[in-house]
Amino acid sequence: MYKKILTAFDGSEPSARALEHAAQLAKAVGTEKLTILYINKEVPMPEPALNIDLNQLLNEENKKILAPAVQFLSEININYETHSFEGEPAHVLTMYAREHHYDLIVMGSEGKGLIKEALIGSVSHKVVQTAHCPVLILK
Repeated sequence: MYKKILTAFDGSEPSARALEHAAQLAKAVGTEKLTILYINKEVPMPEPALNIDLNQLLNEENKKILAPAVQFLSEININYETHSFEGEPAHVLTMYAREHHYDLIVMGSEGKGLIKEALIGSVSHKVVQTAHCPVLILK
């Protein structure tokens, strides 16, 4: 049924609930591949004045945000992989799902964002509108 499930994770409570549900569903239907994507919104930044490796800092931040997801999935003994990207979350998520032939996208109804209150649900709404596969949105 759902051989490949993709879930969005940003460390927020709704994304944690989505991950838990995706993991339960993956176990119940015998999913071959559960993938967690963390998408860091691209924020224009000026060149650093100091000698700072921004890529290294972003990689460390990505690992820190994904750590609870990795720990949870390891504890329940489920096969998974994680990936981090930069960009517009809805676009990256739907393109990744399409390019890698995922059968289902699982995500929270809202996430972390700079102007969360103004954009609640905007990413999930865009994903529903543009995804090639079913999308399960959890509160």
